[in-house]
Amino acid sequence: MRLTEALILSLAGGVAAAQPANSSQAKEPVAEIIRLFDQHRIVMLGEIHGSIQFDEVLDRLVRAQAFAERVNDIVVEMGNALHQDILDTYTAGGDVPISKLRSVWQDAVGAPGGISAPPYHGLFDTVREVNRKLPPERKLRVLAGDPPINWKGVSSREDIAPFLPFRDEHYASVVRYEVLAKRRKALLIMGAGHFQRRDNKAGLVERQVLGSFAKPYVIIAGSDVIHTYDDVDARFTAIRDPPSPWIMEMKATWLGALPRWSDSPVIGFPAMGPSGTQAGTWEQTADAYLFLGARDKLTTGGEHFDLEGTEYGNELRRRWKIVFPNPPATLPKADGSTRPLFQRIATPAPSLPRTPGLR
Repeated sequence: MRLTEALILSLAGGVAAAQPANSSQAKEPVAEIIRLFDQHRIVMLGEIHGSIQFDEVLDRLVRAQAFAERVNDIVVEMGNALHQDILDTYTAGGDVPISKLRSVWQDAVGAPGGISAPPYHGLFDTVREVNRKLPPERKLRVLAGDPPINWKGVSSREDIAPFLPFRDEHYASVVRYEVLAKRRKALLIMGAGHFQRRDNKAGLVERQVLGSFAKPYVIIAGSDVIHTYDDVDARFTAIRDPPSPWIMEMKATWLGALPRWSDSPVIGFPAMGPSGTQAGTWEQTADAYLFLGARDKLTTGGEHFDLEGTEYGNELRRRWKIVFPNPPATLPKADGSTRPLFQRIATPAPSLPRTPGLR
């Protein structure tokens, strides 16, 4: 890196540290996200998979009366598009056997390790409940964004190849054809890494929305972690009004001035190691940040399941033999308890010095 570039990034980090928290820049997330649909047909909300606090915000958002008054669709990552008719029937209030409904998430190619419980802590049930009170023309539709793989026909990695590497492309096509082409509005839910901009450049889904002449608004959800697990910024929790979770725009705020690190795959998520370099600022990653809560307050889990001896458990073992060179030995199991969302990762041992003449 050139000296001038290093100096600029260093100064940016110093400015971010010097700016005090301004509670007037933080807003209650449900009302703010709904307001965004007055200016945008597409709002992209990047999630942390399994976060109870994120899913609670999502539940409150969908239940708000003003949401269904402005929004038509919710596009989710954890749903196999092959089963869109099942999802449509269920969320509209129709009768669907639980064994068929489970296929919507259990057959997602984006989670070869398996999805053992309904994703988003009950979002599909919430939409079904909300739709019961809405007229037919205002009912919310949940769109499955994962590719339409039919696992019954999968016997080799070659059978998965047309689907797994093209998940973003398929998700974007669902948005184009089922939302934009029909002049509808949608909330997009996908892992934050799919939506976060890199070097101020839009990701694939955002680019395809822009290519369809729609300007989306990108929000990334996360914690008060600004680099490694131990690097937390006290300004996040210093804001008490509104209480967390809150949302704040990146532009011209202390939040947007925070440095982004090259070893942090997603802002607000602990980096894989302490060796990264500064790579721009948070403002270059999204339009706004949804602060879910302090690192130690965020949780995951709450589901109860045991796949041993079940039909899905046996099917998972079959899939694992195809996907993984060394398949897991045990099936997922949960007792309904919650646990911390983030875990401290041991720092890897330093690499050995290179031996001259060897590569």
